[in-house]
Amino acid sequence: MNRVVLAIRSNLPDEMDWALQSLVRMSFETPDDLHFDRYPALAPALVEKLNSADQFRDIDTYSFQTNDGKVVTTDDDLGLFGATVATEKVRKQLDKVLEAALVLRNAAINPENARHLSRSQVCVGALVKCLTLPADRPSLVELRQYCLDIVESVALFLRPTSSQDSLFRALAGYLSSDDRGVLISALRAIARLVINVEANLLQAVDRKVVARICVLILLDDEELLSVCLDFLYQYTAAPENIELTGEAVDWRELVQQLIRLLLYQAQEWPQKDARLISNMILEKKAPPSQPPDLPNDLVYELLSFPEPERATQWMRACFEEDPEGDVTQIALWKAYETRFEEYVKQGKKLLPAADFIKNVTTAFRRAAAMVVTLPGGQQKFIIKGIRPREVPMSLKGELYVKCQWSSTSPNWPRCTSAYPSIKDLFAHILAVHVPPPSTAAPLPSQQSASQPASSATSSAPIPPLPLPTTNGNVGISPGPDAPVTNGFPAQVSRPTATEQYENTSMSDAPPLSPISASTTAEPVQESTAAESATQPSPVPLVPPATSQFDQQPVRYFCHWNGCTRFSPHGDTDRRKMISHIKTHIPDADHNKPLPYNSRSPPLQTTASGTLTLDTAILSQNVVLVSKSTMVDEHGEATGIPLTSCLILRNVARSETGKRLLSGLETELIGVAAVNTPLRNYIADLLDVIEEKRRTIE
Repeated sequence: MNRVVLAIRSNLPDEMDWALQSLVRMSFETPDDLHFDRYPALAPALVEKLNSADQFRDIDTYSFQTNDGKVVTTDDDLGLFGATVATEKVRKQLDKVLEAALVLRNAAINPENARHLSRSQVCVGALVKCLTLPADRPSLVELRQYCLDIVESVALFLRPTSSQDSLFRALAGYLSSDDRGVLISALRAIARLVINVEANLLQAVDRKVVARICVLILLDDEELLSVCLDFLYQYTAAPENIELTGEAVDWRELVQQLIRLLLYQAQEWPQKDARLISNMILEKKAPPSQPPDLPNDLVYELLSFPEPERATQWMRACFEEDPEGDVTQIALWKAYETRFEEYVKQGKKLLPAADFIKNVTTAFRRAAAMVVTLPGGQQKFIIKGIRPREVPMSLKGELYVKCQWSSTSPNWPRCTSAYPSIKDLFAHILAVHVPPPSTAAPLPSQQSASQPASSATSSAPIPPLPLPTTNGNVGISPGPDAPVTNGFPAQVSRPTATEQYENTSMSDAPPLSPISASTTAEPVQESTAAESATQPSPVPLVPPATSQFDQQPVRYFCHWNGCTRFSPHGDTDRRKMISHIKTHIPDADHNKPLPYNSRSPPLQTTASGTLTLDTAILSQNVVLVSKSTMVDEHGEATGIPLTSCLILRNVARSETGKRLLSGLETELIGVAAVNTPLRNYIADLLDVIEEKRRTIE
């Protein structure tokens, strides 16, 4: 290292080239080996080269000789082809200065080297000299950036005594720069320079510069936002600075932006603790015991795949990843075999059971076949890491939507229809469960059959039940004084398609063709002719023309998942019923495309008061969500949200703090309720606001 130092001071071109190139390589590859305390002569030698940068003040200029013999220097050759001041020799000297500055910059990243440089007044003077070089010289851009980086590292160890300090003034001059890199370095260096100084140096910063920095926090630039907030925190640490800005800074707008930043890049997490809300106990719903029934259109798509791709797609359609879930291997294989058994008879081949189990890891990377030993010593073969889905998922990753129309009558089965889109579900409800007055309600055996063929699920036929008296509710025929339900249309004129669906606010719901009251819904059969022959004949649903119910209005009831909104008397206004049913319909993005290994949103359980924690489908559901912002390795708040909260606390301590934060307590409490890392800091801020209010009063 002594030879390197001597080579730098020798001013011999070859020796300096070798020495500086060796130091540049060492400072980049092994910076920990470069210690200025071990080699006391190294730092002064590099600073000496940096101190010679003043000779480049006129670089990138041109000189001209006038007619009277005078030499004129200008920044532009004016098209006269003047002689450039930067000769080849000057360019080589600048390269050596840049290499010395780069070595100092890399070495200053080490705090020990930065402290060593801060003790040298010659080094600080050289940095000031470089920072005050003309800013419009393209050849000096690299040198200026290196010096700003050096100042950023050594600023923590400097103690300027006043705002007239040469280094502080040099840095303050760059706060108006339009260069993003220069502005970020200058803001960061000033914030570090004044952090350990008791004197209020920042009061000397121009008010227009402060206003510009306040505006910059609106940009979507995390690095620039962070350094601007660091500067504002130091600036507002002195309450008198807020008063000095006057009307140049819109502090009320700044406060609003700071409150917005309290949840900057917050991540939402569902709360897992159970609590009593509105007499409904939130508890986790048990996973389904069986995979969902697949609609026929999805089955046909699966049949188009060869094995083992068909098995893979079937697993992803019926199962989802769950670290705590498991399925027995025999149950998984039997479910697959049963689903495609009828097509095996037609010549389709299924994947053998052993290969099917091995293929599970292809469908779900985190799943694994395991053998569990039960307490009695028996062995249980399971697939760990998956569970059945609530509703099937299409090959495009879209979740089917399940109809949850049920009934209070034990004789009326729950509707098990599933549809590929919200509009198909809505059309199904209007046609089957809330038909127009002129349409008879279908039998339970025809509920799933009246859905489109593309979404009908294959199941065993249900024997015909007694005539329905409500929309989806079976009962005994009413007495002479009982009101007529939509199962028995009376002398009511059939509404037009416009009258049926206007004001439904379902822009993507397809128009439904009016169903004739004289016809019955024919089941859609995708099975064989033999199975069709066993299907019971439809029962006529239209009562005789002389029925005693002809003059009675049709009453509608909502049986979505046991809803009792219109019980026990129902409502005669079908539009009102449709508007209510739309509160049960899932959001439009419920079945948006998901990765095959994503968890599907679970549905509501029953109307007995049990809800799931992570569902947001129905209006009765309660969703508890926390929004956590950045934390350090100790779990403490850090980053932009914390700095924003600290700036708000500084503002609250100023004379105008009460006026600026008046009426914002509720908003702050709302942030504290969902942002756990910032909760204590916001509580301190609220205490300062309350203390300031009491002091003023």
